Amino acid sequence: MSHRPRKYTGARFLFFSEFAKNERYKKKISETSIKSYFLGLRESSCASLVLPSRCSSRALLLLAVFARSLLLVYRVLIFFGPVVMSAGPLRRRSIAPLGMHDESLSLLTEHDDEFFGAHASDSSASAGTTSSSSESDSEAPRKRLDTRARAVSLSSAASADVESAASDAEEFECDSDAEIEFDLRQTGSSAQDADRDDQLEGLVEAEVRDMKSIGCGCRGVNHYTDLPCDDLETLMVSIRKLDKKLLKQYVLGELAACIRPPTAQGIQRHYRYRILGLEVCKTVFWDVHGLQEATMRNLKKTASENTASLPRHGNTKLVPHHALSSTVIKGTVQFLETYANVNGLPQPAPLHGRPGLAPIYLPANHSKGKMHEECNECLSSLDPPAQISYRTFRRIWKSHVPEIRVMKPRSDVCARCDDMRQRVAIARTEEDTRRATDNLLSHMSQANEERQYYKSCIADAASDESDAGAYSHYTFDYAQQLELPTHSREVGPLYFKVKYRVQLFGIVEESRHMQRNFAFGEQHAIGPDGSRAHGPNSVVSMVHTYLHRNPTVKRQLHLHADNCSGQNKNRTVLAYLAWRCATNLSDQITLSFMRVGHTRCAVDGYFGLIKQKWRKSNNDTLQDVETAINTSCGPNKAVMFDWTWYEWDQFLSQFYQAVKGISKFQHFTLSRQHPTTVVCRTSPTGDPTKIEIGRPNVKLPASAEVLPRVLPPAGLTDSRRRYLDKEIAQYCSAASQSFLPWK
Repeated sequence: MSHRPRKYTGARFLFFSEFAKNERYKKKISETSIKSYFLGLRESSCASLVLPSRCSSRALLLLAVFARSLLLVYRVLIFFGPVVMSAGPLRRRSIAPLGMHDESLSLLTEHDDEFFGAHASDSSASAGTTSSSSESDSEAPRKRLDTRARAVSLSSAASADVESAASDAEEFECDSDAEIEFDLRQTGSSAQDADRDDQLEGLVEAEVRDMKSIGCGCRGVNHYTDLPCDDLETLMVSIRKLDKKLLKQYVLGELAACIRPPTAQGIQRHYRYRILGLEVCKTVFWDVHGLQEATMRNLKKTASENTASLPRHGNTKLVPHHALSSTVIKGTVQFLETYANVNGLPQPAPLHGRPGLAPIYLPANHSKGKMHEECNECLSSLDPPAQISYRTFRRIWKSHVPEIRVMKPRSDVCARCDDMRQRVAIARTEEDTRRATDNLLSHMSQANEERQYYKSCIADAASDESDAGAYSHYTFDYAQQLELPTHSREVGPLYFKVKYRVQLFGIVEESRHMQRNFAFGEQHAIGPDGSRAHGPNSVVSMVHTYLHRNPTVKRQLHLHADNCSGQNKNRTVLAYLAWRCATNLSDQITLSFMRVGHTRCAVDGYFGLIKQKWRKSNNDTLQDVETAINTSCGPNKAVMFDWTWYEWDQFLSQFYQAVKGISKFQHFTLSRQHPTTVVCRTSPTGDPTKIEIGRPNVKLPASAEVLPRVLPPAGLTDSRRRYLDKEIAQYCSAASQSFLPWK
C-alpha cells in the first residue's frame, strides 16, 4: 500500500511556484539561496517536502532533531508531505531534513520569517478564541470511539507496507528559473490494497461526521467545526496509516511545539494544541491522532522532560518470570554437544561454501524425539530438577548448536570417517580411545587441508586471469548416468525396466564459471551396449578433446579430480599429461586428488542443477538430454557425441611406465623441462618425491600430430536393440518414436 492517499499517488509537485508569481517573495528568494538549500538535500540523499504553515513548522523541525536516524525523518516527511500539501495551496513552508549543511539551514532560517510571516500571522488570527477547558478530562462518546477504533485497526494492516513504499521518491532537479520539482514514481497497488484504502477513507469520513455532530465536549464551543473537512480527513487518513512507533515520534514533536513555558518556576507546564494550524482542545487533538489517554499522558511526560527518545515500556529488558533459566539452557546445550561427540560424524568444513561451523552429522536412526527424552532425564538431575518441552528443546538446539544435524538417509559420508567413528565408540580402554580419536582427527585435518587447497587454487586462477603466466584450473568427473525415457510422472512398470543409458562427463573451469558436459549414449561408447564408458581411454579422450578445442587454455594447467583409480588416478592419465609436456602442448601440469569421501567440488554442483531440471521435464531422446543440460543453468553447456575415441593406454605404454605407489600420493606435477619425471606429494605441503616414469632407451614423441589408434564406437548388440524396441519404446511419446536413439 502506498504511504499517501491513492488520489495523490504519482502527483507532480512544484516547489516555490507561488513565490515565483509574487514579486515581493521573488525579491527575497535568490538563486544562490535555493541552490544552497537543496545542496544539503542532495548530499543527504533525502527528500524535502513542502508543508503548510497551518501545520506547525516548529513541531516538524523538532521532530527532525528528535529522530535517531535519517531514515526515520525521511519516512515522517514522505508520509505527511502529500497530505499537508493538499491542505492549502498558498500556505506552504519548507523544512530541511537531517544531514543538511549548516550553511543551508542558516539561509533557510534567516529568510523564514520574511518568506512566510504573513501566512503565519493569518493562520494564527484564524484560530479564533479557544476554550479554557482545553485541558479538561471529559471522555468522548462511545460512538466516536468505536468508529476511531475500527479505523485504527484497519490502518494497522496498511502500515506493514510503509517501508517498501519509502523508496519510491525519485531524485529532484533544479532549473534556471529556480523552480524545483519533485517527481514521485507512481507505485502500483493491488486490488486488495485499493479496497483497503477505500475502506479506511470511508471510516475516517464517518468518524469526522461523528466528531462534528457530537462535538468535543467544551463549554460553548465546538472545535471540530473550525477544521476544514477535506483537510482533516486527508490528515487523519495519513495518520491512520502510520505504525505505532512512527506515530508516537510525530506526536512527540507536535507536543514539544505545543508546550507553553511556565510563568513561574515550579508551575506545571500547559499545552496549546494545534491541528492544521488552528488551536484546538485536548480532546480534538487526541481524537485526530487516535491516541488513548494513557499513551497521551506518557508522551506529554516525555515532551516535558525535553528528551528525544520515546517512552520505554516498563518491562523492557526484564526477564519474564516463566523464562528458562541459564542453567537449563546450558545443560541442554551441553547434552547436545556431548551427544554429538559420542555419536556424531564431524565434517572437515562447511558444505558447498556455506558460512558457519563445520557440520556434525548424527546417524539417521537417532530421532529428535528420543534425544528430547534423554535430555529431560539429564535435566532431572539438576538442582532444582527441570523439564523442557519438545518445542523448547528444538528451539535451543537451533539457536545454540545449529551445526549439529541429523543425517538424512541419502547423505553421502566418508566411509573411513564412519569406520573411525565406530572404532571410537567401541573402544574399551583409554589407550584405544585415544588412538582411535587421534586417527579420526588426523583424517579430518587432511581432508580439510585438501579442501582449503582446492579453494585457494580456484581463487588464484580467477585472480590471475589476465596474467599471461597464470594457470588454468579445471575439475573433471563423471555424473550419475541419465536414463531414457524419463518423465515427470513416471509410470509404474517402467521402474522395473532396463532403460537406455546416457553417460555424462563434465569439465568445469571455475575461474570462468563454465562447464562443458560430454553426453553420449550406449551406442557411442567404446564397448558394446555402453560398456567401457568409464575407462581411462574414455576419460583421456574427452579431456584431450576439451583442451584441444578450448582456445583459452593456458600453458600451465592445474587439474582436480576424485580418487577413482579406474577413471582418473592411473598410469594412463599421468602418461597423457607427461605426453602433453613432452610435445610442447603445456609447460607445466599439476594433477591433484581430494581425499576419498571428501571429493565434493564445483562439477558436482553443476551436475546437481542438471538433475533438478531432468526430474522436472519429460525426456525421450538425446535432443531432450541436450535441452535439459543447456536450460539447467547458464554455465552448463552440452557437448553431444562428436569426438573421437583413441587407444591412449596402448599408445602411451610404449613411452611411459606406471608410477609405483600411486595410491598413497595426492598431488602430481610434470613439467616440459623434465617430461619423464613426476614430482609426487602426499599433501599440498608435503615433501616432494621424484619418480621417473620414462622407459629407458625410448625416444619420446616430439610432435603432437602423432596420435593413438582410433577406437570406433562398438554400438548396440541385436539383443539389446530388440529389448529396447519391445520393452522401452512403448513408454516413449508418439512424437518421439522416429527420433529414439537406438533406432
